[in-house]
Amino acid sequence: MLLLDEPFAGLDEPSRDALLPDVGAILRHDRVTTFLVTHDRGEAQALADRVAVLMGGRIVQLDETARVFHAPASEAVARFVGVETLMTGQVIAREAGVTVVEVAGRKVEIAAAARVGEHVRLGLRPEDITLLLPTEVAPLSSARNYLGGTIVRVTPSTPATRVVVDVGFPLVATVTARSVADLGLAEGAPIVAAFKASAAHLIGPG
Repeated sequence: MLLLDEPFAGLDEPSRDALLPDVGAILRHDRVTTFLVTHDRGEAQALADRVAVLMGGRIVQLDETARVFHAPASEAVARFVGVETLMTGQVIAREAGVTVVEVAGRKVEIAAAARVGEHVRLGLRPEDITLLLPTEVAPLSSARNYLGGTIVRVTPSTPATRVVVDVGFPLVATVTARSVADLGLAEGAPIVAAFKASAAHLIGPG
């Protein structure tokens, strides 16, 4: 058994990014049970098969890594693992295996099941949102949701730029610096936010 307590904390970002794949390959090759303590979500996603989220001195969710990040058990966990768009709406229909939720007057299709009339809380990760110019023809894709809106904030960062879009409620997307330039993303510009029905997930209370 191996304990790694913040093993990359003293490294600069390029060095850490270079080492992560090597460390992951060694751990998978040697099949050593390893406990990794980290405050970095990227490290957890890169190295862990299962993640325990510790908040207030107790484990609030323990599950496979993908489920923790894409199906957090509560709103507190959702915020902790990087879900930035949180929406409250009411289920208005169930059709063809898709649930339709009305959020601030807009229809959002989700893959999860819920009862018609039920009030629900939804979460959406920024990397699951694609931004399109209103003049673009929507590409053939599996995205079920295309919401027109206005960009209210563009915040450059590394490795991605954070874009907040008002579609009647705020959506937070992350895009590359190249996409910002190519699409001319700027505050006040019209934009279309697209995402799959499977990307929006139901979040429990808490």
